[in-house]
Amino acid sequence: MQITITALGNSVGGISSADGRKTVFVRGALPNETVRCRISSEKKNRIEAELLEVIEASPHRVTPFCKYFGKCGGCSLQHLSYSQQLIWKRNWIEQAFSRVGISVSTIEDAVPSPHTTGYRNRVSFDVVEGKPGLHRFRGDPFPVNECPLLNRRGLQEFSLLKEVNLSHLTRVSVRASDRTGSAMLEFRGGSAPESLAQDNSVVTAWKVSGKWVTEPENCEMMERVGSSTFPIRPGTFFQINPACADILISTVADHCNDDLNILDLYGGSGTIALPLAASGANVVSVEINPDSSLSGRKAAKMNGIDSVSFITSPARQFLTDSSRSGRSWDTVIIDPPRAGLGIRISRLLRKINSGKIIYVSCNPFSLARDLRIITERDWTVQKVQPIDMFPQTDHIETVVLLERKENICPPQ
Repeated sequence: MQITITALGNSVGGISSADGRKTVFVRGALPNETVRCRISSEKKNRIEAELLEVIEASPHRVTPFCKYFGKCGGCSLQHLSYSQQLIWKRNWIEQAFSRVGISVSTIEDAVPSPHTTGYRNRVSFDVVEGKPGLHRFRGDPFPVNECPLLNRRGLQEFSLLKEVNLSHLTRVSVRASDRTGSAMLEFRGGSAPESLAQDNSVVTAWKVSGKWVTEPENCEMMERVGSSTFPIRPGTFFQINPACADILISTVADHCNDDLNILDLYGGSGTIALPLAASGANVVSVEINPDSSLSGRKAAKMNGIDSVSFITSPARQFLTDSSRSGRSWDTVIIDPPRAGLGIRISRLLRKINSGKIIYVSCNPFSLARDLRIITERDWTVQKVQPIDMFPQTDHIETVVLLERKENICPPQ
């Protein structure tokens, strides 16, 4: 069938919507394009279709830079100009808020990433036929010999993987920093190939009896964000785009102003906590992963920062204990995984003894769901700042400032 695409949807591609007809989703199609497509599945209220031909192309369509585009499920927006990627990502946040009834006077334009390729300090590969592989969209992995989103240092380590047989493994992650020159290869399903384990230019890591071991022993990868250097332990989370992480930290710091008593929930290895502590704040960073907490303590010591403490605890338990004790905070920062907070933690957060919450999210839809719950009582959204941590993908980082209603001065 032939249709005209009217919008771009997060995770679903081009959207064709017309009165009296089911909405059609066409992955790979762009707004204002006329395309020919074939129905692949039909539901009660929507149709998914395969793109066969672009009859009339969008002026914003560009040539993808990766030879695996269209086959790999990772980067769905390479064929759209970067300026338009930013516009649509902002629109997705606006749509997510509108769906749950959150009224925001202004959502700022998305801050662009300083780099749109080669920006990732980590890429994970499934092992296919003894080689690194990436997943198809809704399909099985296939072998690859490159990933243009991996940074320069990471590409050096990836080249080593291509020369060895990985058949005894299930997955391998390449972690590397262009800023420090440090690198780590994390192996799952077995130990590191012997030739790589003996290469002292890179840290190799694998699990033995459920615990990570490294070669050389007790080594970590080093990454630098802002003015701080972070030791990254295997299996732990760290921001994948260091240049955008600098922007994220600066944005959060601006919202904190001169606040001195700060709680950082889902604090990871202290990516946000350490810069705030270095500027003079007293920060409590709460993280459920003990390895991440350990990395944070090491980073604090390495950078000579003593006004931050790392507590290993589930966020829900810490919030419950904090509310019972009546402890107060100038600012509470939350940076949960993509799934967001959920109902229970969002309700607990409403009761936190603080005048300000800064919510950092990589998923506009879980963010909107949580904000709807938090703002049911006492809290209101003041500022929304998208930051494009993930160029070429349909993901976007968002920093939201919430304040208690009684703390907001009425307009003069």
